[in-house]
Amino acid sequence: MVVIFRRIAIYFFLCIGAAVSVMAQKTLQDIDLEQTIRASASPKLRFILDHPEVFQYQLIYTEITRDADDRPAFKHRYLQVNDSVYFNPASMVKFPSALMALEKMEQLSASGVNPHTLLKTDGHAPASLLELVRKAMIVSDNEAYNRLFEFLGQEYINRRLQEMGYNGSRITRRFLALTPEQHRVTPPVQLLTIDGRVLIDQPAQKSVFPFDFSKKISVGNAHYNWSDSLIRQPMDFTTHNWMPLRDLQQLMQSFLFPSSVPERQRFRLSENSRQLMLDAISSLPAASRFPVFDTTEYFDSYSKFFLYRDGKRPVPSGVRIYNKTGWSYGYLIDVAYIQDFPRKKELMLSGVIYVNQDGILNDNNYEYDSIGYPFFREIGEILLDATPSGRVLPIESHPTDGAIIRGDRSRKNIALVFTGHSFGEGGKEIATVLKKRGVKASFFLTGDFYRNRRFRSIIRELKAAGNYLGTHGDKHLLYNDWQKKDSLLVTKEAFIKDLRDNEAAMKKAGIDPSEALYFLPSYEWYNDSIVWWTNQLGRHLVNYTPGTLSHADYTRLKDKNYRSSARILESIHQKEAQDKLNGFLLLLHIGTGPGRPDPFWKELDQLISWLQEQGYQLKTVPELLFTGRGAPDR
Repeated sequence: MVVIFRRIAIYFFLCIGAAVSVMAQKTLQDIDLEQTIRASASPKLRFILDHPEVFQYQLIYTEITRDADDRPAFKHRYLQVNDSVYFNPASMVKFPSALMALEKMEQLSASGVNPHTLLKTDGHAPASLLELVRKAMIVSDNEAYNRLFEFLGQEYINRRLQEMGYNGSRITRRFLALTPEQHRVTPPVQLLTIDGRVLIDQPAQKSVFPFDFSKKISVGNAHYNWSDSLIRQPMDFTTHNWMPLRDLQQLMQSFLFPSSVPERQRFRLSENSRQLMLDAISSLPAASRFPVFDTTEYFDSYSKFFLYRDGKRPVPSGVRIYNKTGWSYGYLIDVAYIQDFPRKKELMLSGVIYVNQDGILNDNNYEYDSIGYPFFREIGEILLDATPSGRVLPIESHPTDGAIIRGDRSRKNIALVFTGHSFGEGGKEIATVLKKRGVKASFFLTGDFYRNRRFRSIIRELKAAGNYLGTHGDKHLLYNDWQKKDSLLVTKEAFIKDLRDNEAAMKKAGIDPSEALYFLPSYEWYNDSIVWWTNQLGRHLVNYTPGTLSHADYTRLKDKNYRSSARILESIHQKEAQDKLNGFLLLLHIGTGPGRPDPFWKELDQLISWLQEQGYQLKTVPELLFTGRGAPDR
């Protein structure tokens, strides 16, 4: 085996099989780290370590320690790391691009754009943003990345990289046979609802981003071009994507642990988008419900180079890996955060290796299986063993079903939310109190409420005062079972009709449905399918923030769950004293009908006065969500 490796090394030297464009920069090298690896390394791994000029490997081992409050601290240790040594980042560019696509989605949320919005370009069937992100992350799908690139545009991507401080990185191209100038141009993009309504018409774009291509980068001694002709000269990477390993490591760390990096390096994501991305970079193909992948091709360790890809080893149930990999032109890259719960260990590993014995690029003849994957497996095993045990916290601290239940927790803003269906006797007094206190609220009303002649005047009054009026379902249907939440009681078609009929009733009442993007489901009861269908229609599903008894103001004296207005008010005071009401959606009802001796709207003036004394600003739901600093909880 060693003889074979020596022949490989000689061939590399003769062919100059590595990048030849290297600017002067100090290589970061931790001698203790190298000794730790060498002490347990196989002869094969030691040979690789002995020839960094051949295999162009770089490695970052990030030690993670936690203080008494479980706050992580990071120490980076390096092996042959040099930002100016070129390697092709391959599919690693998909990771920041997907995060930027989610950021842009958040920016367009006021137009109804969300994870289930369909993205359409000429020549391609529409696909949701969520599907594209998951395909690009879980199985590194190139077409999905190309669509996200076109959604963002080359200039958007690179200006965002610079804004975050990654001045040594650039993402210039899609995975298509185009010239550098053609990569600057992206086609028109439409963002659509499931029933074909256009939310955004994005025109064709041309990037004018000023790249520095003054340093020539050549790799190998020959290559096949896009027409499969063998060219007997190195391949030119001067205008290609470039992302140093330290940037890739920092991008992953900034996403996983935002408080560990300066604010400008953090991605601007809601908690829902963050959870979607966490799931995408940690899910194994077999576990994906959407989309479903062919597990004969995409086995569980398909994109888990460290520890498991070599030999297609299964990933143990007690191990969670958040990572992104790339492979192209003989380069293999993996940037990973690894949690081993049985052994109580966590660490980050980032690495690249170049394995191209014949020095020819684009011939699909690389030593990934014989050299590359074993390198990642053995490095991972050695450094996982060397990592001290400690407390490891699951990173998904509060997974959700996608409903928005709270706004920015960092600001003293709160939204009063009223729902209505059959009753509206409190409307006049509520409107009077809101006007008196100089505040606005949000009203989610059914189609039956909008059509009811008795409520026309209060609807007009609430609208004229600038309150938000939204949807609550047309007929106040129960969409899913009370006991078995996953059991739907309506079909998708019936749900869509119910919501669209609600909007039609709004329109007849003089309210533009296109301005009513937030939907609060009947009975405040839903499951992930209802959230999904709502989003596909270009709407955001919201619900009240749990923690108080405000939603019980509909109960009547005869009900077993009756709560007096005094008790409801007390629960709100208790919650505020306990952990504040920042970002709260406080649910109340515009009417309860007969049988309640103490309607809560009679306490509304007292409630608003008290909230204002505590320093809270009362906002409508659109004002509370997706505006200012911070992001909503889901």
